[in-house]
Amino acid sequence: MSNEKISFNGQLITPLTIIDGNTLMTQDFEPLQFAIEKILPHGLFIIAGSPKVGKSWLALDLCQAVATGGKLWDFYAVQGDVLYLALEDTYNRLQNRLNQMEAESRDISQLHLSVASFGLYDGLLEQIHHFINENINTNFIIIDTLGHIRNGEQDKNMYACDYRDMNRLREITNKHKITLLLVHHTRKMYDPDPLNTISGSTGLIGAVDGVFVLEKSKRTGNDAKLTIANRDTEGFCFNLRFDNEKRRWAFVGNNSDGNDEEDILCVLLDDFLQDEWNGTATELCTALKKQDDSIDLNPATLSKYLKAKQGLLHNNYNISLNFERTRNSKRIFLKRA
Repeated sequence: MSNEKISFNGQLITPLTIIDGNTLMTQDFEPLQFAIEKILPHGLFIIAGSPKVGKSWLALDLCQAVATGGKLWDFYAVQGDVLYLALEDTYNRLQNRLNQMEAESRDISQLHLSVASFGLYDGLLEQIHHFINENINTNFIIIDTLGHIRNGEQDKNMYACDYRDMNRLREITNKHKITLLLVHHTRKMYDPDPLNTISGSTGLIGAVDGVFVLEKSKRTGNDAKLTIANRDTEGFCFNLRFDNEKRRWAFVGNNSDGNDEEDILCVLLDDFLQDEWNGTATELCTALKKQDDSIDLNPATLSKYLKAKQGLLHNNYNISLNFERTRNSKRIFLKRA
């Protein structure tokens, strides 16, 4: 293949670097490395959930597992130095949390914590590169939260800004063999696909190597679902329960069958319905939001959801569902079967 430059708008540019399929298949590449085996490989990832859902408790548990070479549930951690940028916390709060998690019983000298950093465009990358150079066994970094470090100009559309910021953070994982996990928020809306609830544009999800979404079944309850969607590993969906004594998310079981899963809105409807109810989709949206203000639905999405979950509501919750169109509106009828 010729290395001769090609012309574009009067300038000479380098042609594409190309490899043929046969040559590619003879190449030896380093196998995928992990911070947590099977579920969290090296690369750039997001863990998202609603405010106060328990993301930081899970993040701190992940940090401890890697720093001690322990386990998260049934998954072994690959030991290394860990940097936790807890940018919404204080050292006093972090100490209290570690005490509640009984961290004093383990050697957590490889867990390094900071409650302040520069922003993404005024020195953060240089701070992180310096930390890794000083701690050459670094395997895992968490930034809690992503919103605290984003200080770039917002002069483009949201997609472009999201993609730009993720590509800048990817400079870290391109240079160093580590896992970088960004703690982020979800929107106050329901969507059957948890990835669609992540705050921001699709540019945010498209630019990272994987996404973890933590969703509680009830805002005030302890049960949750963790959905994991990675580029280079299989997908996972776990049922979790928060242990109030140990302040940890405990593994309850796999949740891989989307048809039979305990859906957040199914549980909410079960709590809401006494004997029977009827009204418009708009009225039901308002009623459910009063029941749990973290739920933000539009009438069309709710109607679509109810039709999809009609069998589940009847079989698992004894709720019969019917739609009836009148002269002025389309009404929803809910009744205990």
